[in-house]
Amino acid sequence: MKKCALALLAGVLLLASACSAGPGESPSETAGTETDAEKTAEITRREALCFQFLLEKMINADGGVRTNYLNKDFDAELASGAQVLSESMGLWMLYAVKAGDQALFDRSLGFVESKLDTGVLLSYRYSPEDGAYPVNAFLDDIRIVRALLLAQEAFGGTYGETALSYADRLYGTNVAESRVYDFYDERYGAAGDSVTLCYLDLDTMRMLGEQDKKWTSVYGVMLDVAQGGYLGDGFPLYAGTYSYVDGAYSAQDIVTVQALLTMLNLARVGECPQSSIAYIKRQVENGALYGGYRTDGTAAGRAVATAVYAICAQIGKAAQDEELYAASIAQMDRFQVMDADSEVYGAFADAETLDLYAFDNLMALMAYRG
Repeated sequence: MKKCALALLAGVLLLASACSAGPGESPSETAGTETDAEKTAEITRREALCFQFLLEKMINADGGVRTNYLNKDFDAELASGAQVLSESMGLWMLYAVKAGDQALFDRSLGFVESKLDTGVLLSYRYSPEDGAYPVNAFLDDIRIVRALLLAQEAFGGTYGETALSYADRLYGTNVAESRVYDFYDERYGAAGDSVTLCYLDLDTMRMLGEQDKKWTSVYGVMLDVAQGGYLGDGFPLYAGTYSYVDGAYSAQDIVTVQALLTMLNLARVGECPQSSIAYIKRQVENGALYGGYRTDGTAAGRAVATAVYAICAQIGKAAQDEELYAASIAQMDRFQVMDADSEVYGAFADAETLDLYAFDNLMALMAYRG
């Protein structure tokens, strides 16, 4: 059972760390010597193009976000094509709140409630052919909870009640003794035995703790776990997972997207070390932040990704480092297709193969909003 569920979640993590190739612009083409007003206008234009592409070509009739633009062969362990991830829905909902678009938020929430909610959990993956998979992912669920909490602040209504209801259920399936577990499989009524550090949305746990004290304990325990994954001042990123069985962090290669999400989670609660921020700032400014690293800090390849720079931009905002934010946006913009004659105009994609992931584009939208 655990092997099966872990394989399914591996598909999510592989998707989230998908890398893009062949950027079409150099940073100087987007940064240059523009005034602040010109830079803001350019960000607004690019955001609008990306949003319009997603709205027109990546949202299905029910309001779900396709995983890929192209239809790909079915893979039992990796979402593709018209399949929808709860990861994508949470990001789309967060963007709707940031954009002040209640109608878009409500449509997206409707998809979550009608297609992903099994009555026991929020499925991490929905297939038009097979329906909702009976496995969740803590990060995706708590991201949806976060979107609902923020929607309550932005729009009023009963979104907060829905958030607390989902949070209670998530606590029951994926938390034990204030420890967060990656996934829960409702077929077997069991969770995994480890946590992926980037799943630890500490700020949302803190928000929940203001209304329900049990989450305050979870926040404290998981903050310690997240901070314990720090690899050291020589390579100040974070390990991927922590095993409750072994009491140890993984020694595997670092997936940069995951490490950066851990940093973002820490930055949002004021706990990201300056050494980590300084490191990614240097790499971003040099255009050399790659998709994967060995634990000694050497690159595990030269692949680059839209999402890497998009998350760095969000870290910059969370850490109030405007230089990091601006440099990250400039690097990220290189991956946007700006040829108006292209089929994927406005998307963060490979203009030649038309290959693109919803995750990259959603993270880019979140970066533009800061």
